[in-house]
Amino acid sequence: MVSLVGGEDGNMPVQAEVFESYGTIRFVNMFPIIMSALVSGGTLVIDEFDASLHPMALMSIVNIFHNDEVNKNKAQLIFNTHNPIFLNSNLFRRDEIKFVERDDDTFCSTHYSLSDFGTSGRNGVRNGGEYMKNYFVNQYGAIKDIDFTSVFENLLESRGELFKDGTESEG
Repeated sequence: MVSLVGGEDGNMPVQAEVFESYGTIRFVNMFPIIMSALVSGGTLVIDEFDASLHPMALMSIVNIFHNDEVNKNKAQLIFNTHNPIFLNSNLFRRDEIKFVERDDDTFCSTHYSLSDFGTSGRNGVRNGGEYMKNYFVNQYGAIKDIDFTSVFENLLESRGELFKDGTESEG
């Protein structure tokens, strides 16, 4: 993508990368790949789909794949993300939401679907449920309690920048 900026004659080509964000450039670069999948009816696999992209742009792409009038050849979109915004019953069916959980002892991963929880009982997952809320209260697993506080405290203390009582040094 090239933009024109005033030079001596008023027009000087400048690469869009100079002005556009990484997310915008990534979004524009994705279009031919998305089109290819839609035209061929192929399967598009994207790693870290949400990296640097606006959530509304991502939702639009997902909706294109769900739209039978646009996606006439039944192309599929498969992606991974750490963004819980996709845990949305209005966007995906329970069988379309997958989790990967790593065992801390064996380092082996288990892959399972939200639909594997069934629809009844204490851990049942119903259509229209509050998937994101339930994810954050660890109803589905695949979430770790991440707290880097002690790591930073130890590093700051070793540098003499944090006293034992938690107050900061002067310098």
